[in-house]
Amino acid sequence: MIFVRIANTDDTRYAQEIVEETAASAIARGSGIAKRSVESVIEKMKNGKAVIAVTGTGEWVGFSYFELWENNAFVSNSGLIVAPRFRNAGVARAIKERIFRMSRRMYPEARIFSITSGAAIMKLNSELGFEPVSFAEITHDEGFWEGCKSCVNYNILENKQKCNCLCTAMLFDPHKQDGIAPKNRNNEQQLLVLDCVAYPRNSLVPFAAGTNALCTALNDIKWFSEYVFPIERNLPNPVRMEVTEIHTGLYEPEPARQCRFTVEIHYDHSYSEKEILNTVKNHTRCKFTLRAKALNFELAEESTQLCFVSNNY
Repeated sequence: MIFVRIANTDDTRYAQEIVEETAASAIARGSGIAKRSVESVIEKMKNGKAVIAVTGTGEWVGFSYFELWENNAFVSNSGLIVAPRFRNAGVARAIKERIFRMSRRMYPEARIFSITSGAAIMKLNSELGFEPVSFAEITHDEGFWEGCKSCVNYNILENKQKCNCLCTAMLFDPHKQDGIAPKNRNNEQQLLVLDCVAYPRNSLVPFAAGTNALCTALNDIKWFSEYVFPIERNLPNPVRMEVTEIHTGLYEPEPARQCRFTVEIHYDHSYSEKEILNTVKNHTRCKFTLRAKALNFELAEESTQLCFVSNNY
């Protein structure tokens, strides 16, 4: 299993591998790229400006980061790299979407830009609402262009007076009212409603009593009430989960073979529906069904599966 999350100080052990793979990939593609130092990658991790993907066993999978320019007027999304054996598996898309949502959440008024020569990255940018622009429309901060000096194509950039280069500049402007921008407004809350069912669980120990449905449900209810999705710095919780109804069946004539409860999940664009549902599946034991009336159009269009079984069931 691959986890895409905000990088932290514990991830600094991957910095050397990230830098080496970034350089090796640029050589293999025959493309120019600004060189990153191990120190700069570590700095991004420590300051909460990076997203990393790792396996459940701790193997590095992918990385990206963002940086601020011109007093937070611009945010650059840069350094996207995926380890060779994990490519073509959707990892780059997941990292790109997460670093973009981090940028939007933390700096909702900033213009987000990316410069790249890779067609795959351009496609991902376009899907997120980026548009090709001239270099004149992105940051003029000399600190950003200083980083380009290590690129093999820097002489082209200089000769063209930083008007263009072999890379394409792409910009997401949050102030535009067309395309994807209005849908991803920072203050827009969305809702998922889960109808959950917990069942008794047999003991793995011979002759030992198992767990009844209510006890199984209580463990999951406790998780829904206490779990906190990773938050960028001191911003409000991007996902709020609340158990609104519980039907134990304790007063029925026959002993209850199941316990039902309902969970409302309020969230913003920091996490996708898929990421939220996968998190629920990985941490709970219940079966749950999405209420169709609570689904937004995008989720209903992407997946027709409305009933899920937790990975721990």
